[in-house]
Amino acid sequence: MHIEEPTTHEPEAPLSVQDSQSFPESQPLQKGQKDLSQENLDPCQCSQAALQMALIANGLGLWDWNLITNKTYYDPRWKRILGYELDEIDHDHKSFEQLVHPQDLPRIHQVLHDYLEGCTSVFEVEFRMLTKSGEWKWILACGKVFQWDEFGKPVRMAGTHKDISQDKAIATQQYQLFEQLQREIVQRQSTEDQVREKSQQLETTLEELKYTQKQLLQNQKMANLGQLVADMANEINNPVSFIYGNLHPASQYAEDLIRVIELYQHYYPTPTPVIALHLQRLDLGFVKTDFLKLLWSMRAGSERVKEIVFALRNFSTSDEGQMKKVDLHEGLDSVLRILQHRLKEQPDRLRIEVIKNFGELPLIECYPGDLNQVFMNILTNAIDALEERIKHDYSFTPTLFIHTEIISNHLSLVNSNELWVNDKLLGKKHKVIIRISDNGKGILPHIQRQIFEPFFTTKPVGQGKGLGLSISREIIVEKHQGKLKCNSQLGQGTELVIEMNTTARHYAAIRKHASF
Repeated sequence: MHIEEPTTHEPEAPLSVQDSQSFPESQPLQKGQKDLSQENLDPCQCSQAALQMALIANGLGLWDWNLITNKTYYDPRWKRILGYELDEIDHDHKSFEQLVHPQDLPRIHQVLHDYLEGCTSVFEVEFRMLTKSGEWKWILACGKVFQWDEFGKPVRMAGTHKDISQDKAIATQQYQLFEQLQREIVQRQSTEDQVREKSQQLETTLEELKYTQKQLLQNQKMANLGQLVADMANEINNPVSFIYGNLHPASQYAEDLIRVIELYQHYYPTPTPVIALHLQRLDLGFVKTDFLKLLWSMRAGSERVKEIVFALRNFSTSDEGQMKKVDLHEGLDSVLRILQHRLKEQPDRLRIEVIKNFGELPLIECYPGDLNQVFMNILTNAIDALEERIKHDYSFTPTLFIHTEIISNHLSLVNSNELWVNDKLLGKKHKVIIRISDNGKGILPHIQRQIFEPFFTTKPVGQGKGLGLSISREIIVEKHQGKLKCNSQLGQGTELVIEMNTTARHYAAIRKHASF
């Protein structure tokens, strides 16, 4: 789409490929060329290299569009997504529009118009593009304006392209399968016995389809987030580990040097005039005390960063489909560390106090990554509820309560039909109870009955997809044969109760037992 130039705007120089190419492709070293390894790169180059690796890992192509001149830079990866060589696509916006499917072009224009008018917070649209081989590929384009003129008019925007043809094919296949199943339901209504037998099979299949569709959305989001978090945690951990490891010997050296100075002062109490003048300007007594405090403050800060990196690694670790025996308290602490930026004091509100009452729990056999996701979803919703109440009531103290305990198997705190209660399947008769509660506004009774339904949300459009509690319930109930219940009273707050067995049958075995 061509954007008309404002009448009062001075035309800027055409956008060159060299100016826009912020993330060059990796090339082999030429003779005499310096090695740009991580040790020789400055921080800016390291950040650019890390971002380039993230783009490569996620299969993203980069574009940079000058809305005034219509010059557009497409990086080599953008062109290779469509199968073109570097010199086969001109760096002009017309090159893009010529490759877009004619039926999709009006929708792109409309989405772009809505974004530039401020109707949406980000430019995001799906469309088809022509590849060099003559096929149509589905592309997901995302972008934002990052430069405006003095009158607030957009000048430049940049974004990414991603090939989503495979995701579209999966969605189409699922839709076709869904239609086929519906047709089979109608066809098999001829006899009562056939209907009863086949409906059970179709019911199970439809549930699995719904589960797969929800997991496809959530897993794609969590996989991209988890990979990015893990990569950035590794990047942060290397320099922090170096600093942390050298602070202790540096502190020891400082103490030794200060001791030598004190010995000189003791045995040579009358220094030369030059040294005496320098000591008077230096304020040696203050430097000796403050220097050691400074080193230990740096050590404490490094320890805090290492804790955050450990929490990020723990949260993003893949379980590879295997159950493990873990300490649930470590998972809760990791999630709280990640959410620390939302718990600390803000300019417009008090700090959210976290009261932990952890009981003595054994190691629990579970899928730790999935449980961390459940803790994250529940705690995030609780923080949202507290922030919502703060907007209308500044007098109360926002508080989160986390309580864990172990109880006998027959003392179930969540009423529902119990599955797999045979001692041979469950082992010891014990259950783990995890309570996460807040002192927010509470939830209305008719909303409580819907909060675990897929895609149900009370948040404004764009702030929630309604999958967090639905997926959390499936993780607890289906994967861990546990229970998840919500208790809430208006004006007093909301409590989510998780009940789990200390040992559980493996999810794969349960799915096999339940399949037809």
